[in-house]
Amino acid sequence: MILRIMLVFLTALSVADISLSQENSDSKVRDEAFRRLAVGIWSDNYQGKRTMTLEEDGTGTMVVELKGMKAKWFAERLEFEMVWSVEKGRLKKRTLKGKPEVATKLILSAMGDRVDEPILELTKDRLLLLDKDGKTKYDWRRVRPKGKPGTESLNAEIPPHRS
Repeated sequence: MILRIMLVFLTALSVADISLSQENSDSKVRDEAFRRLAVGIWSDNYQGKRTMTLEEDGTGTMVVELKGMKAKWFAERLEFEMVWSVEKGRLKKRTLKGKPEVATKLILSAMGDRVDEPILELTKDRLLLLDKDGKTKYDWRRVRPKGKPGTESLNAEIPPHRS
């Protein structure tokens, strides 16, 4: 009887292990597809016009163009250098430095240098991210340089998410 219980227990463990392995594999495939699709230039208008460039090598930049009082407090144009990755369906960014140095250091000391945002939607034209507050959404749109056709990565297919 004990042998039978142990056999059932071991069988259940191996099935659970296969399921977790499949889930991890699906997650990695999905993250790689997201990573390929995220490469490019994106723009949104959150607290000023923002342009984010995500390079294939995991580096990136963000340019923020401010107006009014924010421009007077900080600068009309802020430039940030960063590294980025996609892990478990989340876009992770870490800011390395920025210009003008004093203004960007002040912002980074107040806001932090790391961002970890769930990807709510990613298509060839749209990147929708959720802020850590769980409410604010950042609706990025792909910027296509004039006269340049789309790249292969823009046609990448995202595998369906398994729950």
